[in-house]
Amino acid sequence: MDELTYHYDGSYAGLLSVLQRIFAWRETPTEICVAAPAQDDLFSTAAQVATDLQRADQLLSAIRTHLSPDSATFVRHAFFSEVPGVEMAIYRYLAHGWKVRRRLDDDLACPAVAEVQRLAQRVRRESHRLKGLARFRETDEGLLYAPLEPEHFVLPLLAPHFAERLGQERWLIQDVRRSKGVFYAEGRWVLADLDVHASPQFSAEESHWQQLWQTFFARIAIAERTNPRQQKSFMPMKYWKYLVEMEPR
Repeated sequence: MDELTYHYDGSYAGLLSVLQRIFAWRETPTEICVAAPAQDDLFSTAAQVATDLQRADQLLSAIRTHLSPDSATFVRHAFFSEVPGVEMAIYRYLAHGWKVRRRLDDDLACPAVAEVQRLAQRVRRESHRLKGLARFRETDEGLLYAPLEPEHFVLPLLAPHFAERLGQERWLIQDVRRSKGVFYAEGRWVLADLDVHASPQFSAEESHWQQLWQTFFARIAIAERTNPRQQKSFMPMKYWKYLVEMEPR
């Protein structure tokens, strides 16, 4: 049987469609990547797999039934890490899962299991951190706006949290790095492409509250107890760009 290089559209459902085909047809992947199919080489054949929501749902159902619901969550969160090679890492994880079934996530001695769980944990950790570091500002249209530049794709994890916390508001969280955003209004949130270059206009009241917050943050800081290293452990510098309290007064 030929070894195959698979190409898909980069979506989560797209990857699940690829993996469902691989396992259903018992194919052997050499690579899974986001790109148009290249010309076949001497060692592998290129295959473009279209996203098929029914096929993706079939695989998710099989994972939840024969492995565990936690395994499905590990796969999803690991995919959001967007690290190079994550697709093949997930393939190896699931391939091992079909062998050991419900013992999969306890088999930490298996490199494939350890890798997927490690990537998923990185995504969860960043999501948890940004739940406390996201800074919403009111625009002149009454929309709460929070720009972020996360290392991983965490918008799908942040959206349910803020939908519950700010359920009576209209808000938008923008992932500036990926040109994506999640918009919430009237009990529903939607994830979409969002390429905004111009800075939004903030309300006069918002500017007032920003100044108060900066003043408060400056005054509670006791110079003798300032610990930059500890501060950076809780608030890494890569997130400072959008923190109101870190902006120059």
